[in-house]
Amino acid sequence: MDQKWKSIMIFGAGLNQLELIREAGKLGLVTVAIDPEENPPGRAEADHFCRIGANDYEATKETALRYGVSGIVTGQMEKPLRMMARLARDLGFVFNSPVVTERCLDKWLMKEVLQRHKVPCAKGFLLKPGDAPVKPGSLSWPVIIKPRDAFSSRGVYRCADAGDIESYIAESRSFSSSGDVIIEEFLQGMEYSVEAVTFNGETTIVQITEKYITPYPRTVEMGHLQPADLEMTVRMQMSAVVIRALKALGVMNSASHTEVMVTENGPQVIETGARLGGDFIGSYLTRASTGMSMDRAAVEIAMGVRPSHMPSVRAFSMIRYLELPEGGTVDQVLPFDDILSLPGVVFAALFVRPGDIIKPVSHSALRPGCIIAEADTKIGVMLRIEEYSRLLTGKIILK
Repeated sequence: MDQKWKSIMIFGAGLNQLELIREAGKLGLVTVAIDPEENPPGRAEADHFCRIGANDYEATKETALRYGVSGIVTGQMEKPLRMMARLARDLGFVFNSPVVTERCLDKWLMKEVLQRHKVPCAKGFLLKPGDAPVKPGSLSWPVIIKPRDAFSSRGVYRCADAGDIESYIAESRSFSSSGDVIIEEFLQGMEYSVEAVTFNGETTIVQITEKYITPYPRTVEMGHLQPADLEMTVRMQMSAVVIRALKALGVMNSASHTEVMVTENGPQVIETGARLGGDFIGSYLTRASTGMSMDRAAVEIAMGVRPSHMPSVRAFSMIRYLELPEGGTVDQVLPFDDILSLPGVVFAALFVRPGDIIKPVSHSALRPGCIIAEADTKIGVMLRIEEYSRLLTGKIILK
């Protein structure tokens, strides 16, 4: 890393940003982490930490100037992206423009751009507050309802008829900043995500991820497998569609995470995030399967440097999120260092505390824990995940 670049500001210091902080440090950069929380996990690992409110632009800008920051980056989050785009515009950092950032956050703007550029995607229409809940003949049942600009599967449901829409629309609107929701066709097929990095408009496909979601009507992701089990022809088609989508949206410099449904009519884009994939996909999972750190690549891109490492065929990796009986109360959360030392374990975390009541998993933040493992074969990693997730679940004692 060129010595003229001294420091980088990392938005967020939670579990999802730990590897960003570490990779930036390995590149010789001074790390300035900001977070609304007082004691996030990354506070102890960053060179400097500042507690700043999530919407406090002036304090964020002042901190960047005070530490002589030369670049900005975040991992696996959408909340700070608008502020980051504004800061990059004002201070000259490498980042997607505010216009491009908005296209990648506003799912309706995104759909309009993709359709205008003839990128295959689900048909749909926008419902504003006060609009009639269903437009007759617009789409065939079932459909998907989702907020215009939410994340982590909040307010996303499969609806079999108008009654389902009436049941879910209030909740879906509650996660939308404007109250707008999108009704779109339900794409039949297998769902995947495509992890990529784009530098100066040139996109490299890093990995394709196979998804495991809850039973409908919910659509919460409960597991991911890399690499996805796909024929090379389909893999190439998916990659081509994703590159077209990123180009249409105007993504120039960032990691990205694009959800794709492989249908009988070919791959279709569900939506694209101009960020590292959540659920630890952009960090531990992809590094375990390809040998490439997407966190390192994101830091390098933020500093205006072409990513130095490229993906290679390495292993299979898998993450599984734990499931617990609904309504139970957490009595104890036991240490799990013994599980971290098992063969092939990459990462594990528990997100519940004593006294928590186990709620239905209606969105990603309600999952109680997760574990990531790697192995040389697909069957090997699936067997490990089956055993290890059972052991990790046993560390949560319910009353």
